[in-house]
Amino acid sequence: MNEFRNELIIREEKYQNGLFPKMPITGKRGAAFIFTGGYSNDVVVNEYTTAKQIRKGKYTTLVEVSTLPYIKEIYFESPSKDTHYTFEVYVKAVIQVKDPITFYENRNIDVNAYFKNLFSLDVKKITRKYSILNYYEMDEELTQKLSSYNTFDEATGFGYQISAVDAEPGKNAQEYVEKFGKQQLEAEMKKNARKLLIDYKVTYEDAIMTEVAEGKMSETEAIKEIEAYNNSTFDEQYKRLERLKSDGYITDLEAKHLMLPKLEEQNTKNGFQNSTESTDEGESEMDGFYNN
Repeated sequence: MNEFRNELIIREEKYQNGLFPKMPITGKRGAAFIFTGGYSNDVVVNEYTTAKQIRKGKYTTLVEVSTLPYIKEIYFESPSKDTHYTFEVYVKAVIQVKDPITFYENRNIDVNAYFKNLFSLDVKKITRKYSILNYYEMDEELTQKLSSYNTFDEATGFGYQISAVDAEPGKNAQEYVEKFGKQQLEAEMKKNARKLLIDYKVTYEDAIMTEVAEGKMSETEAIKEIEAYNNSTFDEQYKRLERLKSDGYITDLEAKHLMLPKLEEQNTKNGFQNSTESTDEGESEMDGFYNN
């Protein structure tokens, strides 16, 4: 019994040998027939095989092996440049039996493990050079390397041709890649939404409309927020600006610029517009934006 199912072995059946052994039909396209289980070496049946040869070998088993091209797909993991993450490598190879007897002798070979071991060392050397966030040229390098392998393996009796190679971040890396991509997208959206606001002379309305551009709130909600800001107290405005600063919509300098007129207005109401004391107090209030 085979340890692994070998798709290229079509059938194995008992053969009735004797004084007048029956010759198998050998003209079948894409197939090779092997006599095995005898006293002599295994033999591939062809037009030169004689009944005497079969009888003398006392073969007990007739095997039919496919010699047609067979597609084999192999998946395995290989380390990336990033210590904790791996690539999932996919290799599609076209396998064809070239030496039926040697192939049959190796019929229990695990083809997936065979190719993984065959390619593993060189694949690892290549994948270790690439990050899971930047691996655009890796497939081409892998294909070029694997295609250069000897296409006939005398040890196994089959030839192979690499037809496709693909590698992508493994399951353990997908969440990290998605998270990084989201961060990059958000940063780009924020940059595009604010590209015209390059100096610190930003208004509260500008900052709120940036949130609208990013889809964080509707225009209706923005209008209500702006009205609420304009009608709110100094302390409430301060808190709203702190939120915008914390979320990255305004800078420390922009926050200070927005609050200074409010401080002057508050000081005017308190009768301190021209006093040194009011100026010092305003500067002290603004220091809070830098210390948070």
